[in-house]
Amino acid sequence: MLTVRPVDWMGESDLLRAAAAVACGAGHPAAELLLREADARIVSVVEARNCERSACGGVAGVVSGSRILLGGPEWLLAHGVDLAEAGAEAWSDGTLYLATDGRYAGTIAVGG
Repeated sequence: MLTVRPVDWMGESDLLRAAAAVACGAGHPAAELLLREADARIVSVVEARNCERSACGGVAGVVSGSRILLGGPEWLLAHGVDLAEAGAEAWSDGTLYLATDGRYAGTIAVGG
């Protein structure tokens, strides 16, 4: 089970759609879980373009014209994303962080 926690300007479906698209396009290990959750919530997943997978576990790609970053907090911080809005409770193993166009957009927790 996945718990989707978007920021107030991003909807759950949009966060899940972006995460599933970029994860699939870059072969991220969580891609299957994200796709199953999107299917269960009847969220259509679009194809990501220009996907890249980092050796440190993050992925990046363009989804519907926005640059998406998905990975651990270190991956987003290394790309200049401010994670203050994530709050201390979000910093845990098994949590994927997502940014769109350099702005923190939310988390997806695996198992919670």
